[in-house]
Amino acid sequence: MSEDADRSSTGTAVDPAAGAHGQGRRRRPWLRVVQVVLVAATAYFLAAYLVRSWPIVKDYDWMLRPGWLALSAVAFLSFYGLQVLFWWLLLRGFGLHSPLPMAAATWAKSILARYIPGNVFMYVSRAWLSHEQGLPVDRVTAAMVYEQALGVGSALVTMAVLFPFWTYHPGLTALSLVALPVLMTLLHPRVFAPVSGRVLRLLHRPPLDVTLRFGTVLALLGFFVVGWFVAGAGAWLLARAVTGLTVSALPLVVVTNALAYVVGMVAFIFPSGIGVREAVFTASLSRELPGGVALAWALLLRLWVTAIELAFVGIVVGAEAAARRRRGGG
Repeated sequence: MSEDADRSSTGTAVDPAAGAHGQGRRRRPWLRVVQVVLVAATAYFLAAYLVRSWPIVKDYDWMLRPGWLALSAVAFLSFYGLQVLFWWLLLRGFGLHSPLPMAAATWAKSILARYIPGNVFMYVSRAWLSHEQGLPVDRVTAAMVYEQALGVGSALVTMAVLFPFWTYHPGLTALSLVALPVLMTLLHPRVFAPVSGRVLRLLHRPPLDVTLRFGTVLALLGFFVVGWFVAGAGAWLLARAVTGLTVSALPLVVVTNALAYVVGMVAFIFPSGIGVREAVFTASLSRELPGGVALAWALLLRLWVTAIELAFVGIVVGAEAAARRRRGGG
């Protein structure tokens, strides 16, 4: 056992395939219908808003600055690199010693599944790929739970830190600052273990049998916050490249990017937050850009990030395959 992990109860490894089949049996047809209806309705309203705003979008002084665009690509590639490193550090925190290239390839392959309706396939695929490497599924599952909790928690920390810098509203600022100690309390092992256990039981999942030490959690939380700043900078750089958005809007874009992630996680019925995240960006950036232009940019951001994500997956998986062939040839 890693010195960073505390055992809280006895657990046994399970076959991830069995969990997938059980999830499939429990899934009701009406839930899929509701999901399709909500996604279609969101797409319709966004499209209708874009059509109504099309004259403004068409007449807007769009531009293309290749240098800023290249910097945006570098920022997003760096963000995904940080995500991979974060996952690898999480595995090590639970005493799982997977080589970095293999852990990176597993993470990269699994994130493609989040575009499949249902959102569970990303976790099932990562558990299965890790199981194929001989890693115990219970600890991999614990790492994935922490990944999601720290992702949301670090996004909220990012919002709390930056809210006072881009707008002043006494009540909102106070609430954002109060969120910091609340989040720290929730992430403490003595609180996180029972709270996550209740949530997992609601999702028909077994509770965690290991938790991370609080010092490790805080270090990983800070690491993830850095990632949100990098991703937010990538989004702002794209806006700078095509709309000329000024640097004064950088904190707003960083906060909005983190907020869009949190809202997308809450609205889990939407695959990868499709439509929901665009609505958040449009509403938040309408103070800096015309509403239709903000929506057009948000849709462009979705396409841009997807393209970079696919490129990153190809690079990582290709590098891991090349390294495996060199080891085989040697």
